[in-house]
Amino acid sequence: MYYSIQCISQRTGQLLKTYQFKFSDDQAANQTSLTLGKAIVSYQCDRCSYWHLCPEERHTPSETCHYCTSGEGKPKQLYTSYQSAKRRANCLFHEKKLRLSIYECRYQHGWHLTKSGN
Repeated sequence: MYYSIQCISQRTGQLLKTYQFKFSDDQAANQTSLTLGKAIVSYQCDRCSYWHLCPEERHTPSETCHYCTSGEGKPKQLYTSYQSAKRRANCLFHEKKLRLSIYECRYQHGWHLTKSGN
């Protein structure tokens, strides 16, 4: 395990622990779940390609959309399920008081979040 310069928690602003291999991350997720008494999942980061840990209730599988951009011109996140998009919208509402809507991507299979229409 080591800390990646590229990956910072959006919630805490701290460097994320990074695991080079999935089995190492899975072991850490199991140990952390036992220690904290809540479910922890591992996920592969689309920014650094390594593995990180996340509380299951905050896990929102997504990838970078190759077609859609935000109002600032940045690529949008494509959530793999409606439930993942809704979970991310709820997290952002509770943490940043952002009210976001969910809509289906017209180019790929997945969902996006938007501030428009709120």
